[in-house]
Amino acid sequence: MRYCLLFISCLVVFTSFGQSVQLFKNKQLINTQTTVIPDGFDFTIQHRFGQIALDESFYNEFLGFDLPANIRFSLSYRLNDRLYVGLGRTRVGKTVDFEGKYLICEQNNDGSIPFSVALFSSIGMRTQPFDVNNNMFFADSVTPFNYLFVHKLDYNTQLILSKSLTDKIAFQLTPTIIYKNLVRSDQNNFNLAIPFSGKYQYSFGSAVVFEYGYCFGRKGGVFAHPLSLGFEFGTAGHVFQLFMTNNSSLREANLYTTNVYDYSKTEFLFGFNIRRVWWF
Repeated sequence: MRYCLLFISCLVVFTSFGQSVQLFKNKQLINTQTTVIPDGFDFTIQHRFGQIALDESFYNEFLGFDLPANIRFSLSYRLNDRLYVGLGRTRVGKTVDFEGKYLICEQNNDGSIPFSVALFSSIGMRTQPFDVNNNMFFADSVTPFNYLFVHKLDYNTQLILSKSLTDKIAFQLTPTIIYKNLVRSDQNNFNLAIPFSGKYQYSFGSAVVFEYGYCFGRKGGVFAHPLSLGFEFGTAGHVFQLFMTNNSSLREANLYTTNVYDYSKTEFLFGFNIRRVWWF
């Protein structure tokens, strides 16, 4: 939690009466959070099909549809123009998560605020049973392992910086801090990543979207980090995103701490996000 306080203490809250700028349509751009606060009651489905490659698996597994998939459902509610809270559930790990986002400032047309800033935080709780035996120890190799409630938890905090360069192009930089209470001995509890994402709005309702998440301390080249590319289609109450990616994870706590598929070996998977907003 001290890292959350550090983020907050480094921020300055801007105020302005100019007209705000918001090119992003969804509270998430593929995986990365945006500075968007939902307009009302937001229901989102995130789905990742199984891993395939440019070989016989591409058609034998029907684009990955025949393989085990990962899926997350989430419900979010706007408390006011700057704050929303949400609840989600992910298939992998049977993880339940709680999230919240606060919009600190929004980019304005008059240039008094050059970019938008938001703070996002979430807590995940793994509910899938964890098998423990007498041969399991903590990292000191002496203390017998005892699985406690606190070991089920992970924490994610993101500072979201977004900027619309034109009425068609927008980018984001999202410093991310992740802490997991329980990891394998060859992993770190504390992890840092800086996702870079953006979109090109080529028509009123459609856009090309991408994101790349650089994970500090990860070995390998450019493609050893999460990378996704796809399309977004928006309507009055829906946002659809179709894309290819090299990671099946749906939560930041796993997305930036697990290995990805190898694009150099043409390994990847397809996925989609669907967002629906209701106004009551």
